[in-house]
Amino acid sequence: MTDKDLTQSRRKLLLVAATAFVPMMIAYGLFFFAPDMIPKTTTNRGELVQPSIDISDRLATEGRWQLLMPMMEPCLTACAEILQGVLHQTRQINIALGKNADRLGRGLVRATPFPPAEGEAMKVDYPNLKLIVDAALLNELTAVSSMSQAAAGYHVFLVDPMGQLILAYPAAKVDKPLLLDLKHLMKVSNIG
Repeated sequence: MTDKDLTQSRRKLLLVAATAFVPMMIAYGLFFFAPDMIPKTTTNRGELVQPSIDISDRLATEGRWQLLMPMMEPCLTACAEILQGVLHQTRQINIALGKNADRLGRGLVRATPFPPAEGEAMKVDYPNLKLIVDAALLNELTAVSSMSQAAAGYHVFLVDPMGQLILAYPAAKVDKPLLLDLKHLMKVSNIG
């Protein structure tokens, strides 16, 4: 091998090594010496519940994503109107998911059993809505809602298939923002 061939071989080797190490060195430099250049925003539209709350012991997710809507008692006129709007929107979101609609479950959480007439009316109006009677779960959702940045609190909570409460939405964001988050999560998730 001549000196010229040896020099060319070394250049090629250095070029191959540089393609691997230069990006790592740039990333290292940005992380430690220019942290202000790292994006601080997220792509989710709902509010992230941090830390996520494990409710798998109180809610059987059946391996599906779940939308939980807390129903406070007593639910007067304004509350009932908001709840009806949220129930309608979540049903429309479920339909809008198309082929992924079966990957989503919806539940209405209440502390006491539904009166028979009200429960039957709910089953007729919203056949795929699960009526959940669990005071502890309702208290947990209420506690998260009390930390809300939104004035009226949260009205919909997103639970992943593993039973982790991860996102919360005020009534104003229970339409396209929730749908976009669900589509994104279902696209990147292999579970549920």
